[in-house]
Amino acid sequence: MKLSIINIALIGTALTALTLSNPVDARKGGKSKKKTPEIMFARIDVDESTTITLDELLANIDSRAQKKLDKADTDTSSEIELSEFLAKKRNQTDLSTYAAAIVQCVQDAKDASGDNNITVPDVDKFASPEDKFSALDTDVNGGLSLSEITSAMTTHRTDTFTAMDSDTSNDVTLDEFTVYFEGKKATRMAVKTCINELVDDSDPV
Repeated sequence: MKLSIINIALIGTALTALTLSNPVDARKGGKSKKKTPEIMFARIDVDESTTITLDELLANIDSRAQKKLDKADTDTSSEIELSEFLAKKRNQTDLSTYAAAIVQCVQDAKDASGDNNITVPDVDKFASPEDKFSALDTDVNGGLSLSEITSAMTTHRTDTFTAMDSDTSNDVTLDEFTVYFEGKKATRMAVKTCINELVDDSDPV
């Protein structure tokens, strides 16, 4: 399905605003201060070398995984069961029946806007919550253990590092980080617009 002309215009306007925004202005107070590429980069670059390594991106991964487990494991079973996984708001929406249409819509938006910052997502990104849970539950025991959570987080961050490291130098500069950061924002905006365009408010998702 094609995006409406209005929505294409909205995406183009928003993406232009992102490209032209001044990083200095973004650092002036408010919530945006925490989300500028410069601030986020500095938080990860703990050795202040002006580049980010994979080790820095994976720092404290064990404690972060434990925190996720503790927060979701409401029955203190030391695993996250499907019901606990689905209790998290972000895991409650099932877009799997719209997956192909969303992907095509994002492709149409990218073609119409000419914005190469937009990355067309894979259909798998919109798998059902149950399928996402099954993919994480590698030992197929019906629960996500600390090791499974840690493994999933490690894989995700490693893939993110590879995507950021555009020159394959095994470290990420602020410029590479910023390009990735802005690309994620542009893609997220396009996906959100497509979902709003395609999903009927009356449809159960």
